[in-house]
Amino acid sequence: MIRESFDQHWYVRKDDGSSGDNSVGPVTLPYDAMLFEKRDPDSKNGGNTGFYPGGVYRYSKSFTAPEDWRDRTVVVEFEGVYHRSQVLVNGRLAGGRPSGYALFHVVLDDFLEFGAENTIEVVADNSDEPNSRWYTGSGIYRPVHLMVGERVFITPTGVRVTSRSHSDSTAIVSVETSIVNGLASERTVTVAVEVTDPNGVALEPVTGELSVPARGTAVLRQEVSIVDAALWSPETPRMHEVQVSVIDGAQTIDLAREEFGIRTVTADARNGLRINGKSVKLRGTAIHHDHGVIGAHTLYAAEDRRVRILKEAGFNAIRSAHNPASRALLRACDRHGILVMDELTDAWLLPKVKYDYSQQFEQWWERDLEAMIANDFNHPSVIMYSIGNEISETVTPRGVAINRLIAKKTRELDPTRLTTNSVNGFLNLIASRDDAKIAKKAEAAQTGEENPNKNLIRVLNLLIGVLDRMLEHIVRLPAVDRRTREIYAEVDVAGYNYMVGRYELDARLHPQRVIVGSETRAAHTAVIWRKIASLPHVIGDFAWTGWDYIGEAGIAVKQYGTTKRAIYHPYPALLAGEPVIDITGFRQTQSYLDEIGWHLSRGPHIAVEPVNHSGEKVMSTGWRATNSIASWSWEGCEGRPATVEVYADAVRVELQLNGHTVGSALSGPDKGYLSRFTLPYQRGQLTAIAYAEDGSEVGRRTLHSAGTGIRLTVQPESTSLRADGADLAYIPVSITDDAGTLRPLADRSVTVVVEGAATLLGLGSAEPITTEGFAGNTHRTFNGRALAVIRADHQPGLVDITVTADGCEPVKRQLSVV
Repeated sequence: MIRESFDQHWYVRKDDGSSGDNSVGPVTLPYDAMLFEKRDPDSKNGGNTGFYPGGVYRYSKSFTAPEDWRDRTVVVEFEGVYHRSQVLVNGRLAGGRPSGYALFHVVLDDFLEFGAENTIEVVADNSDEPNSRWYTGSGIYRPVHLMVGERVFITPTGVRVTSRSHSDSTAIVSVETSIVNGLASERTVTVAVEVTDPNGVALEPVTGELSVPARGTAVLRQEVSIVDAALWSPETPRMHEVQVSVIDGAQTIDLAREEFGIRTVTADARNGLRINGKSVKLRGTAIHHDHGVIGAHTLYAAEDRRVRILKEAGFNAIRSAHNPASRALLRACDRHGILVMDELTDAWLLPKVKYDYSQQFEQWWERDLEAMIANDFNHPSVIMYSIGNEISETVTPRGVAINRLIAKKTRELDPTRLTTNSVNGFLNLIASRDDAKIAKKAEAAQTGEENPNKNLIRVLNLLIGVLDRMLEHIVRLPAVDRRTREIYAEVDVAGYNYMVGRYELDARLHPQRVIVGSETRAAHTAVIWRKIASLPHVIGDFAWTGWDYIGEAGIAVKQYGTTKRAIYHPYPALLAGEPVIDITGFRQTQSYLDEIGWHLSRGPHIAVEPVNHSGEKVMSTGWRATNSIASWSWEGCEGRPATVEVYADAVRVELQLNGHTVGSALSGPDKGYLSRFTLPYQRGQLTAIAYAEDGSEVGRRTLHSAGTGIRLTVQPESTSLRADGADLAYIPVSITDDAGTLRPLADRSVTVVVEGAATLLGLGSAEPITTEGFAGNTHRTFNGRALAVIRADHQPGLVDITVTADGCEPVKRQLSVV
């Protein structure tokens, strides 16, 4: 089918009960309507979404259906609409989907007026608050496509490529093509498969015939032999392309193209995870789907940037938490060689928040699983499916049966990938094993009573965040094994959420079990890695989280002051405050420690706890180990005690200030790669030197105090954009001295004005507690930094950007859209 973007010229209106016209448009999709809401301290979503409210949103578009469509098939493909969507064509219900993450298709044939103007309206009902534990976005936040084809056509996700085998010289791939016949009589067609290698060289086509029954579907499998095949792996992510043509007589009536990678995936307790027969340990992170200052807008440029930054920071795997990944994310992972655990859902029968997926699970899980696997199938980056996250009802007979059913269905749909279930042993320990009680709780939630499961989640997060040592002992109890082993018996890989304490124990109890740390604390990555590296049956872990996110507001924030806070912070908390990479893509201290712990770098890395808060009480959280930043610019703090952290894979580190030795300390793995020094703050140069056992220098790092002047430093990451309405330019803004050295205590509001062939999509900072949002053109910096994101229009031209702030000279930058 001819596939084209259907993203332009939409209008968006919120059903808010008012009589006035509040429509916005024309807008280009994706368009996350939640991002443009005003944050509300009284929002029913509370901190789950960073106090962003939901609502009912109507997206509408007019288009012409040519007369020649009358004898063709017309389909609209939605990559994701949040949520409870209905699609109306000329006022008649044509389709929709309850899930906000599922790929779905709507056939328009019976609803169109040919040779005339038609209207499509998508209603996204996100008013059932709360329905998620994190920021979801609202409305059509992923791309939409229009597909037009003949009555005999390849189904929209109907080309599936499987690597059947490979050797040093030859690879065999299987191409399955699903073809629909919408005609009243059987049709026999020729199917031609042509593979192009990563260098653009086309192989000899393979052809076959297929008879497709009237009003039916048929599938043809064809094998292609590829000599000297270039394999896909995290180190060498080489992609092939397959073109499938459907030929009727002498006419090509349909054509589809898919990218794929040639690779195999296996896992066993003796050899661990192997990609193409080579052992791989997962240096993974869980991520939510929002993109910080641009909310849930799902654009390839955003996904590609995040994946690239994660890879540069040392990660080689992503867990899509806790929902199916976007097509754009998977494309980026394919390109950069990042492995993916894709996850079906956060809830089965019992809700974690009042209106979550538990309301849809029994009716929709199978179709949503099918949609996830259809979306993932040709992406070599996807190596594993998680069928649930911390599902406490898996301790019950019914939960065990559901787990078996979903695992079996997953393998039927895709036998080439691994399956897991991300289980929290502590939750299973304290959960009820009584199916009747579970059913009663689920019914209570369905009838609108208070969520009966939320206290379990709050207790769990408290234990993980604060009482982690106690939790480590609890999960070793024999009862945890009894309440999880039936679940793990049905999946290929046992997903352990916060059960590092069982890694060695279960190697003895279950010697054939393969384990993945499906969720571990980011603050402990370097320590946990020492275990992972020594245990072949543990294939890696996924830190929570490697990229900060909107929602679960304040859970990882280390806040100064004496006011006691709950595990979730009240308004105006906005972000979780996770410690690895902030929402702007800036690497924090924990990221450099992780890199050292993985033995990808020896350091040293220097970071300093904020000297302006020296001596203040800190409300600690186990999710974040430190607030330190890589700066020695603390104006007005002269003489106050400064805590300096030096991270290094070395025997010893030395700290110097202005050329004079301040002190020396042991370092290395037994010290957690961390040495701390306390000294009075004094301007100048702070240098850390790391030494090996033989006294040789491993490396050194210097921080310079800011000098004279205060200015805006504006550094676009790109200067040219594609005129496709989807390309993005990321523009970091910082407050610096005249030489470009950051001033973290000089925070102020910055204003960004964009004119020309692009628009400002989002502006914000990594400040986790703020009353601000991201949709305006003014925002206060945090630790001297902010980020603006510019979205290209569809017409070529120039983009003029002006950045201003009090006390600073305006800065102008120009980009081009081509």
